Amino acid sequence: SYSSNINIDYDNRTSVLTRISEKQYALVRDLTGYDVHGNLGQEPLNAVLYKNIGDEYRPHCDGPCNGGLYPHGSRLATSIVYCRTADGGSGQTSFTRSGMMVSPKQYDFLLFAYRYENFTMDNGYTEHSGCPISGGKKWIGTQWYREGVEDDISWNIIDDIHDM
Repeated sequence: SYSSNINIDYDNRTSVLTRISEKQYALVRDLTGYDVHGNLGQEPLNAVLYKNIGDEYRPHCDGPCNGGLYPHGSRLATSIVYCRTADGGSGQTSFTRSGMMVSPKQYDFLLFAYRYENFTMDNGYTEHSGCPISGGKKWIGTQWYREGVEDDISWNIIDDIHDM
């Protein structure tokens, strides 16, 4: 798979991407209760293309998935918009440790959170992968959400602090 970041210009109120992103963040706030806002130090939208037969994304966790306490400013949820789906129902999203398989249709929106109300993190059940495609192309837009980031304390600064 191939990926590229898209930085949303939240000052451009007429941009379709800005309006969609703001609605995504509002939906995530409503569904999870997380205090997340797109214009405040969040990661860019990540566009991922699966273009060759066999392209896949290996199993991984998007945030800490060790059952520990939430590290302030870390990722706590992920959304995926399936802009284009692969041929033949291939390219599903597999939650490898929980045994769940998502077979999306074009324009589906998938949200999964990995910080619980008691501020502990998921214990691996949100580990997921993008299964290999068997034909066509698959385009997804992935957005990661964080609490505790601001314009002057953005996601990359938080990641540097956690890596120390």
